[in-house]
Amino acid sequence: MLTGAPDLDDVTSLQAADVDGRLRLAAMTGAQVRAVDEAVREGVLAPLADLRPRAVVLVVGGGTASAAADLVVTTMASRVDVPIVVAGTLPGWIGPLDLVVLVGDDAGDMTFADAAARATRRRAELVVDVPLEGPLAEAAGGSALDLSPRIPAPPEFRFVGHVVALLAVLGALTAVRSTGPRVDMGALAQALDDEAAAAHPGNEVFHNAAKGLAARIADRSVAWAGDTPASTVIAGHAARSMYTIAGVSSVGCDLAQAVAGAAGRPVDQSAPVDSIFHDPEFDGPVERPVRVEVITTPSSEWSVHQRMSILPDADVVALSGLDPRLPEPGRPDEVGHTPDDLIHLLVLSLRIEMAAIYLRLTGAR
Repeated sequence: MLTGAPDLDDVTSLQAADVDGRLRLAAMTGAQVRAVDEAVREGVLAPLADLRPRAVVLVVGGGTASAAADLVVTTMASRVDVPIVVAGTLPGWIGPLDLVVLVGDDAGDMTFADAAARATRRRAELVVDVPLEGPLAEAAGGSALDLSPRIPAPPEFRFVGHVVALLAVLGALTAVRSTGPRVDMGALAQALDDEAAAAHPGNEVFHNAAKGLAARIADRSVAWAGDTPASTVIAGHAARSMYTIAGVSSVGCDLAQAVAGAAGRPVDQSAPVDSIFHDPEFDGPVERPVRVEVITTPSSEWSVHQRMSILPDADVVALSGLDPRLPEPGRPDEVGHTPDDLIHLLVLSLRIEMAAIYLRLTGAR
């Protein structure tokens, strides 16, 4: 903790330290979901209803856009009867049978302008989930379906917004066969609002999951682990969020890698971390094990507890008790996901972002 930094329950100091309004910006995540839902209601994506594309090509920028594309592909690719291709630049084979979606935060990135110009020239259908301005707006020439963000937010808080934009695009392809239920945008937005309200700085650590998470990882070496491909994407997003928001270095991996790492490096139990007989001035610093934060969903939490028993210092990050407005866990598919795991994971992503903000405000490293 930095000298003079506020503690997690010092509400006045926390709010004074939040000069950039990051807590408020993160709390607007539910509004991002509602904005995408409203755009769909207005018919922005209506031209996609009868489209049966040869491929859906996602041209993504870095950061949250890349993570969002990975999560959507991981959870939805097996449920939609159209190939989903993720690329950093527009592939050369794009033609009039393809759907191109630009996903990012920088309208000045000439990669997006080039992709928009070539997709338009080759008569591919084009959807834009990037601020539609500057070179991009000129390249699109008014022919793109505008799904650009309506709620201003820094790139580090655009993860959920990008995810729901991509889900909206896939959901708009009604002529393409899709299995499983669609994400209820209203339920997701409400769950995100509830999570943001619970993470309000006025709520004490004991009743505030984001503050509690920040307290558990403050001043620790942390590895974020996921038990399924989707939760592993969230683990990677958690590591990036901790660094970009709080400047805290951590790593993202899957649970099998975390377990293998713990098995290959046994912890010396001769000097317990909390021993009252240990004096760091004479005995030297105690080597504390890496704390593993395991991200999971209600449908997998029991099995995760069994798998992580080998870890010397581990904690489960999951929704503690399902909100009655959220769907009950269903039956896992072939890659271990239930149809509604995505909602739970997106709520957890907001919790992690809020925890990163609290670490930033308290100066923890």
